[in-house]
Parts: sequence; structure tokens; C-alpha cells
Amino acid sequence: MKIILDVMGGDNPPAEIIKGALLARKELDARIALVGDESIIRDVLSAEGADSSDFDIIGSDSVIEMEDNPLCIVQKKKNSSMGAALRMLAAGDGDAVVSCGNTGALFTGATLIVHRVPGLRRAALGTVLPYTNNVMLMDCGANVTVTPEYLLHFAHLGSIYMRKLYGIERPRVALVNNGSEGHKGTPLVIEAKALMENDENLNFIGNVEGKELPFDACDVAVCDGFTGNVLLKTSEGLCRFVMKHVIREVGSTDGGKRGDVVSALEHEDRFFDVTEYGGAPFIGIAKPVIKAHGNSEANAIKNALMRAADYARADVIGEIEKSAELFKAVPVGGKNEG
Repeated sequence: MKIILDVMGGDNPPAEIIKGALLARKELDARIALVGDESIIRDVLSAEGADSSDFDIIGSDSVIEMEDNPLCIVQKKKNSSMGAALRMLAAGDGDAVVSCGNTGALFTGATLIVHRVPGLRRAALGTVLPYTNNVMLMDCGANVTVTPEYLLHFAHLGSIYMRKLYGIERPRVALVNNGSEGHKGTPLVIEAKALMENDENLNFIGNVEGKELPFDACDVAVCDGFTGNVLLKTSEGLCRFVMKHVIREVGSTDGGKRGDVVSALEHEDRFFDVTEYGGAPFIGIAKPVIKAHGNSEANAIKNALMRAADYARADVIGEIEKSAELFKAVPVGGKNEG
């Protein structure tokens, strides 16, 4: 197995990203290809005391910045580190791509260069939220505007992922909404709910409010990418705020076991740390493409590379291909019997 790593994207390139590759190499039974400015890559490896022959080093001539138009990956910056990585994957010179660069460009490149699974209208960015149970959030940032049919397809993609990687035979699917009552929601959500209720291949349990997600409410939470991204980032920020506030308050009190309590809370704080969970796959793309957090440091990159290997080995994409009937256009009346 070979995993292709864009070392020039995100907020901390390239040293932290290359350090993450060095960490992953100790645990990962796979070759890692480093894509970016070749001379800089070699300089960083040398500074870290690493042997450059342990990696494939692929040169590129530009970097896609966070503010760049996503279409630049197929226009002015075709041979950027991200673009070169995706073209390697499309050509079969690797088994997965990991990048913490511009999400829009990565999604555009994955769609136009690597392509979607045949028959699928949209791929989605899915991330697992580490709540009481693991909850797959679909979509968390790739598709700001969607149709009810897309949301139905996201539900199936998330269900396949949870079956293949987490062994949940019939994942419980819920639609993120502003209330659990069936009549609530926008026209988009109400129509999507009707499609999911009529799909016999889906274990749909109804609507779910954001406040319920941490408490074993469902296994797959479905929404548009705008809602999902806001939900994800609010959860990250709120969890970190609460934990740091509690740690500070406990640390300022007297008591014989204060140090033990603070230590325990700091351990739990890592539970909410994005670096512990690596990256999020674009589920529905024909080959594994993993988006790591933009501000990823070495440990996060290591975990994203591990996640990429797990995703590839679980053959989620093969299962999606075998489930093509689930992604056909919904007939008039909304009944999808597969």
C-alpha cells in the first residue's frame, strides 16, 4: 500500500506534515509518498535525521492557498502539491491521498480528477464525532447546497461506512433538524425525511436535534455541508472551552486530590482533540481521499495517514460500488426499494 501525502497544504507546512509522516512510518505498514517542493522536503528530512530513501519524494511547482478558488486545481495550479497528489492517485500510483489544504479545492480535485463512484451524483465529507457512541456526520463541509435526494444518498454512504469500519450491521440514521417532531424543518428537510422513511434499505429513525447527538441518539447524522460544518466546529470549540474552564476552576481550588482530578480532566480533554481522530474521507469518490484538519500538527497527520490506510483496507468504496441500486434516481412518489 502507498499513501500519498500533500506536504504543502494547511496552516503548518511542510515541517509538521513531514514530521507526521515520520511518526506514521513507525506504525504504518505502507509506503508514504511526499508531494511538494522537493528541495524543502529533503531539507526537512535531513534536519529530522531521516533517510529520504524511506519515502517517495514527488516534486510540484505550486501550492494551493486557503484563499484560492477551488477550480485552480484544474486550471492555474494543476501541478500544485495537491493536484499532483490527486493525479498520482487517479493514475494508480498510490492507494489514498491525504491533504490538510483547501477543502473546496480538494473536493473539486477529487471529483474532477479522481472522479466519483460511477452512478453517484455527489460525494460527501464525513467525519466521526467521538460522542457517547461514534456518530458519522454526513456532510460536514463539502456540499453547502443539496437536494433531498442528495441527503438520502448521504444517508446510505454514511451507513455503508459505519458498517464497514465500525461493524454496525444496521446503523441508525437520523436527519439533523431543529426539532424531533415530524412536521418541523425546512421544505428540504421535510422532503428528505419522506424519502428516507420510504427507503426500505435504510434504518431511518427520524429527526435528531443537535443537542441529542452526544447521547447515543443515532449512528449516522445527515445534513447539508453548511449545517454540518457549523455543528462540527461549534462542537469542537464548545467542548474545548468547557474542559479548559473546568480544568482551570478545579486547578484553582484547594484539596488533596486536586492534581489527580486535573490530570483526569486533561486526559478527557484529549478525547475532544481533533488530532486524535485524523482526517475525514470524501465518501463516494472512486479512490480514498482524506481531508485532514487545516491546522494539523504532526500527531494529527500521523492519525490521518492511519485513517487513510484503514479506509482503503476496509474497502468502503467497493461496497458502495456493489450498492449502486441505492443511488439511482428516486422515482415519482419517492419509493426506493433498491
